[in-house]
Amino acid sequence: MELVKTNSPIALYYQLKEILSQRILRNDWGVGERLPTEFELCEEYGVSRITVRQALAGLEKEGLIVRKQGLGTFVSIPQIEQNLASFYSFSAEFRKRGLKPSNQVVEFSVIPADAKMRRVFGLEGNSSVYAFKRLRLANEIPIVIEWTYLPADLFSGLTREELAESSLYEVMNARFGVIANSAQENFGAVVLKKDEAEVFGLEVGAPALDLERTAYSGARCVEYTHGLIRGDKFRFYVKLD
Repeated sequence: MELVKTNSPIALYYQLKEILSQRILRNDWGVGERLPTEFELCEEYGVSRITVRQALAGLEKEGLIVRKQGLGTFVSIPQIEQNLASFYSFSAEFRKRGLKPSNQVVEFSVIPADAKMRRVFGLEGNSSVYAFKRLRLANEIPIVIEWTYLPADLFSGLTREELAESSLYEVMNARFGVIANSAQENFGAVVLKKDEAEVFGLEVGAPALDLERTAYSGARCVEYTHGLIRGDKFRFYVKLD
């Protein structure tokens, strides 16, 4: 076991934070698992409670743990980095990182296409679209709220249950033979409103990313999504040459 070095010029709390961080990242404690109590950490590493609290505060700031009053300190989902250089699926990205993806379909309906949807999908005036709102979770922790629209003529018979059980792109491909092979995305920084913050279990005004995506199968637009991504758990990056 790695120990805190009292003769090191590095602050004790920082050493402890790094030790605990490495233990979390190598899955000594899994996502959702409770860490030892402050007293137990004091005993294990021979440091004061102040040192332990400073170390835990640093881990919380980095998003590695969450402290629940009266219950203890729990391992949280580490920040997810997503490369924007290629097509991606949230469900697939969660699985790559050893996280269990799930969907909660909050709303589901078929509605007449309004002017914006007719323009986006290139539809006629009497066309319809599927409209649904999903909560995307990783290990039961809400990460993304999505409002999605699909042209009804391409996905006739789509059900709420299918969307809850599988990723959207899996359903598109396996059930309807539609492969989304390109997409355009726009991002912006926003802060969470009261109802949004409640969904994520965050404070009002917490940072988030506003996402707008149009996905295409060949030249035809097959999906329009407006999403809200919690800023403490997701980062996007792109390599520039």
